[in-house]
Amino acid sequence: MLLSSPERRAVGTAVFGVTVVVLLVVAASGFYLYGTRSTMQETSTVKATDTMSQSSSTASMNKSVASAAVAFVPAHGQMFGNGWLVVAPLGNGSYAISLHATGLESASMGDYIVEAAQNSGQMSTVPISGTNATLSEFEADGAGNGQFFAVLHQNPTSVYESVSIVYLPGMEMTNATVVATASLKM
Repeated sequence: MLLSSPERRAVGTAVFGVTVVVLLVVAASGFYLYGTRSTMQETSTVKATDTMSQSSSTASMNKSVASAAVAFVPAHGQMFGNGWLVVAPLGNGSYAISLHATGLESASMGDYIVEAAQNSGQMSTVPISGTNATLSEFEADGAGNGQFFAVLHQNPTSVYESVSIVYLPGMEMTNATVVATASLKM
């Protein structure tokens, strides 16, 4: 008697077909992702290069403008955490100035005013927002942090030598005290 052994196939035709289709889909997805990855890298490289060239051309056009934040230096004997002044051209001939300071007295003790020493004439000190001192005032919050922002119609680095934070206890100019100064000399 001969025993006949059943024929065994290693893999059924249906299983083989499904496996081939799945592998083709995975391979196609991989090639697609690989192709778009290099395109995305080239696009981001081009964007980064464009941004860098625009930044360098803007910086070269605006050499008279501070390209980084200018630190405030505390006046002798004054308690002051730290502070920064940023001057930025707006492109329409105006300039934005932004000030951030820490370690200031809270608003309940008094307010602050931002003043600037002029380059020419009698080199007087004036409110930075023009003749109206109210537009140059700011308060510190309960934690002693103060923020100030203004738009000027002329380049502050060519008009002013320095910018000062002046403390007005009880909002009285007679007791005004310079807390810190940032030099705009380039």
